[in-house]
Amino acid sequence: MAIDHLEIRKKIITYAHKLQAERLVYSTAGNISVRIPGEPGLLACTPASTQYDLLEPEDVAIVTLDGEQVSGRKPPTSEVQMHTLICKHRPEVGGIVHTHGKAVMTFANLGWTLPPILTGLCEATGGAVYTSPYSQPETDQMYTYTVPALRDRGATFLRYHGLLAIGADLEHAFHTAAVVEGACEVYLSARLYTDAVPELPAPQAEWIGSYWRAQFPGAPAPLPAPAPLPAPDPLTAPGSLAGPEELQPAS
Repeated sequence: MAIDHLEIRKKIITYAHKLQAERLVYSTAGNISVRIPGEPGLLACTPASTQYDLLEPEDVAIVTLDGEQVSGRKPPTSEVQMHTLICKHRPEVGGIVHTHGKAVMTFANLGWTLPPILTGLCEATGGAVYTSPYSQPETDQMYTYTVPALRDRGATFLRYHGLLAIGADLEHAFHTAAVVEGACEVYLSARLYTDAVPELPAPQAEWIGSYWRAQFPGAPAPLPAPAPLPAPDPLTAPGSLAGPEELQPAS
């Protein structure tokens, strides 16, 4: 028997395996959804409580934006409301990735903001990543409580939970989730040496962040590049000559 939406189901499985390979999830944690091309009222999503390395195309659930399952031999993720409500209220979103990596869960537990500390982070998220208030799993709070933090941003930490990343498609959403995990690791490592982790200058962060916004259909082109920063004086620029003796963990 032919399987409906076979290619999109295979894509879900491919990215589920990528989540495992990059240690963005453990066991059955996390979930993925993608809006089905040509059928914007349907989503394909990972099934509930299923080991990713055992997934088969028939396991992938196809649901409407109202959460009704229309095909798939397993039920959708228990957090399907988060996916359907985001896609219902944000038609520009085509892919969603929810992760449980160690670094993002650390930020989620502490309720921290990840500042714009790296160019790649700004390009992947639009700027700083904020923590949303605690939302009860399997409820519409996982959408409603994340709306402010996802305004003009590609990701938010879910308090005491993990990370939620969105994109125009699954490729962009996965990229965002992976980059945020890495940037969190960098930030946590940098905090061993300083309480004031350096950030990009605001004009640079805004310019680079505009490339994230440009991924969405109908979005404006990226901002014009700002004037380059003046070259630092190597004899006076803070940290420009830092050696091992200066890079000691903060007490």
